[in-house]
Amino acid sequence: MKKTLLFLVITLIFNYSNAQKLVEKYNYASGKTTETGKVDKNGFPIGEWQYKLDNGALDYTINWEQNSIKKYFESGELKETGTFIPETGVSIGKWISYYKNGTIKTIKTYDTNGVKNGEFKHYLKNGTLKTIETYNKGIKQEL
Repeated sequence: MKKTLLFLVITLIFNYSNAQKLVEKYNYASGKTTETGKVDKNGFPIGEWQYKLDNGALDYTINWEQNSIKKYFESGELKETGTFIPETGVSIGKWISYYKNGTIKTIKTYDTNGVKNGEFKHYLKNGTLKTIETYNKGIKQEL
């Protein structure tokens, strides 16, 4: 019984470790890694992937389980966050963009089809609310 249980545990660990593969893509001209992440046994990306510029700076990360993206300024500060439809790249849900100083620049909301829906808020660099636009099914509402 113990041998059978041990065999099953080892088999599960072996299968799990073989189900994921680390992938790194390089820019051979610069010698730097441009993409890093894991793929499942079918070659589809899983977990968080990092995408870098040719100079090695982080450009953006994608979490493939949550379909979320974080974009960065070349200097490393967070530039934008949001969610998307992986098959099309269409923005959905709440998207927030930032100034380099870390204050919020815009907050936008899209429906499940990527259509503007709800309030779009625009802020000044000092964090003061500048404007609010309201959308209903992609049509800007006049107040």
